[in-house]
Amino acid sequence: MIFPEVKRLRRLFSISLLVLCPVTASAEDLSWQATSSQVILVLTDRWESTSGTMLRLERGSEGWKRIENPVAVTVGRKGLGLGLGLHSAKLKGPQKREGDKRAPAGVFRLESGFGTIAMAHSTFPYRETTATDFWVDDPNSRFYNQWVNTADPQMRQDWKSAEVLRRADGIYDAVIVVAHNRGPVVPGRGSAIFMHSWYGPGVATIGCTAMDKSDLLGLLRWLDASKNPVLVQTPLELLTRLDLPESISAIINSR
Repeated sequence: MIFPEVKRLRRLFSISLLVLCPVTASAEDLSWQATSSQVILVLTDRWESTSGTMLRLERGSEGWKRIENPVAVTVGRKGLGLGLGLHSAKLKGPQKREGDKRAPAGVFRLESGFGTIAMAHSTFPYRETTATDFWVDDPNSRFYNQWVNTADPQMRQDWKSAEVLRRADGIYDAVIVVAHNRGPVVPGRGSAIFMHSWYGPGVATIGCTAMDKSDLLGLLRWLDASKNPVLVQTPLELLTRLDLPESISAIINSR
């Protein structure tokens, strides 16, 4: 089944190819294309859109191919904003900031998984959370945008706020960590960016990317750290400026 929004995105993508002039990225900006063979692609139609479509892509001997049908996702309540990742720093658009309720746009490594449920995963790092696990979102902390465990006797808390990682509401039962603003960490540019389960179809987040739990678990089972997986998350306005491989562009534009 192809979602109606996927058909709309394809139509808009065809138009965008005619009206947008791509920004030529440097070899360093495009290095992920040589090393990554798994891509999670999230497309929205505008910067302000709160929902979109996710495609799972994998590169084999014959190039990039789509894995399974597109699925629906939600993003930030305020849409998307340019994050800090593997893409060119010269791209133009609204910037992701701490607390702005935007999910990051761009290209990002997928670091690891965590959750309240135990998972045996041999190809992608996964950690079961405890009640003392947090992700610091205070820009003034030296631990900003880092996972901390308050049970560590060496830990000296200097933050005023942090995201609870072992939640009771189910959305962090299984999570994928998106490497937005992780190297180096820039204070105030956004923290604790994950892919996780949603509260329900169409319910936006405060900055993450959310989907049905079965789709999230499918991603975790599929991800392989040796394939250097990345998230490409973008509104259509930015799409051609990311200089994606031609075979990926062809998949997006296929009918």
